[in-house]
Amino acid sequence: MSEVPEKAVGQYQISLRDAEGHLLPAAVELGCRDWTEVTGRRTKCRIKLQWAGGVIEETACHFFESFKRVQEKLALHGLLPMCYRASRRIILTGMAADMALGRKAYRVSEDGQLLRPTVDIFKTGDDVEPVSVEAQEQFQAEWWQLFREQ
Repeated sequence: MSEVPEKAVGQYQISLRDAEGHLLPAAVELGCRDWTEVTGRRTKCRIKLQWAGGVIEETACHFFESFKRVQEKLALHGLLPMCYRASRRIILTGMAADMALGRKAYRVSEDGQLLRPTVDIFKTGDDVEPVSVEAQEQFQAEWWQLFREQ
């Protein structure tokens, strides 16, 4: 894998909200390595987030998971990203993870329906409700449980 060059796949400007409600600018840089082994395709998606308070860099199999790790480290600084990845009502499906490397996810309406089209996890909107990773994962687990019961 170390011989596979990383491809730059995007840059974003996002805001981070601190405990007092102030918004801080941050830059997000995305990179990806993709290769094939005997056992199948392998992907490593890297996120580097920079703001006045520091730099966080994380890598995982797709960007949704990479940014989750970034969120966990931002929480140690009392910061919440103001983007769809950090919003309560977001669901990543397997198809979205595969097709967009976890950069696209579904919003969930108040009545539990998936809203189309998908949203870019690094974008923001009026419906973004930033929460902790734990709160988001609890919502996702509850939604998947309801989805299975239907």
